[in-house]
Amino acid sequence: MKNIKTTGILVVTMALMGIAAANAQWVFVARKALGRIERMTQPETGDKPGYDVATVVIEGNADKVYETAIKSIQAAPNLRITRRNPAQRTIDFTDGARAAGLKISQVNDTVVHLLIASTAMPDQPSETSLVLSGVIRVCKEMGVNYTVVQ
Repeated sequence: MKNIKTTGILVVTMALMGIAAANAQWVFVARKALGRIERMTQPETGDKPGYDVATVVIEGNADKVYETAIKSIQAAPNLRITRRNPAQRTIDFTDGARAAGLKISQVNDTVVHLLIASTAMPDQPSETSLVLSGVIRVCKEMGVNYTVVQ
């Protein structure tokens, strides 16, 4: 009976150590991803709409990042907020020609994920991307060091 109890404790201990190791690996990966703005685009072709998506993981509090994003969009003379949902931390905005949506999620106590998506315009230069400039604007306002990865 004692061997079964000891074996059970050993199995539970090893399982917990495995979970702790997996969490440590996730934290390592998340740290490597911090501040990396990833972007994916597909231009509109014929009858198929295109897309423009940018995402970044930063340190912070999602509610604070959400408020910073709202202030940043409101301060931009060419942007206008068309809808916001504080409970879901989403913001829809436009520059008059294009519309975009922003979603902010709290990943854990210290990590926040930003996702911005829009339809892509044909022949749109990448440096004028509404979503890329939106992510960069929020990163700058939050004082985040970032790199754009193509």
